[in-house]
Amino acid sequence: MKDAPAPRLHLFVCANRREGSPLGPGCGDRGEAVYAALKQEVAARGQIATTWITKTHCLGICPQRGATVARYPASSAKGGIVTEVEPADVPALFAVQAADSPPPAPTLDDLARELDALEELQRKKVLDLARRLKPGLTLEDVQNPHDFPELGDPDWHYADGVLAGIQSVKSTLLALIRGDRRRED
Repeated sequence: MKDAPAPRLHLFVCANRREGSPLGPGCGDRGEAVYAALKQEVAARGQIATTWITKTHCLGICPQRGATVARYPASSAKGGIVTEVEPADVPALFAVQAADSPPPAPTLDDLARELDALEELQRKKVLDLARRLKPGLTLEDVQNPHDFPELGDPDWHYADGVLAGIQSVKSTLLALIRGDRRRED
């Protein structure tokens, strides 16, 4: 068994035909029309590699008009199965896809701002814990914990270690940002 690349969106279109069934005739020609419209839309958008369209047999819901389409991954806005889809609805299926698309990846500057906020929050936590152990300590005092035996508390050391870790990551990220900017110049 071998893993294969997955599409961003996979649409399954019912084109099932049932003759003389009490469940109805199936999606049949209506499904074929939706399938053709989806294939055309994917090609027009240049998304052949990222959006797959598959014609299927019964998806379990037989609409009175149009066809049934199953989405993978399921759309949070529309759910996994949409019924009564007609060729004119095809652009709306892609609009839902765009709305469900993940936000763009954060930039290094976005990450730096987030780390600044985390560092400030953790610095406040370290100072608050230190002041509970010995009231009146300043941020400068906390940076020299060996001068204050009260700061031998394991919870305080843990919080201070988390702050040191955040500062280490921030330092590495800032070096990456500087390196990227030098390459741009």
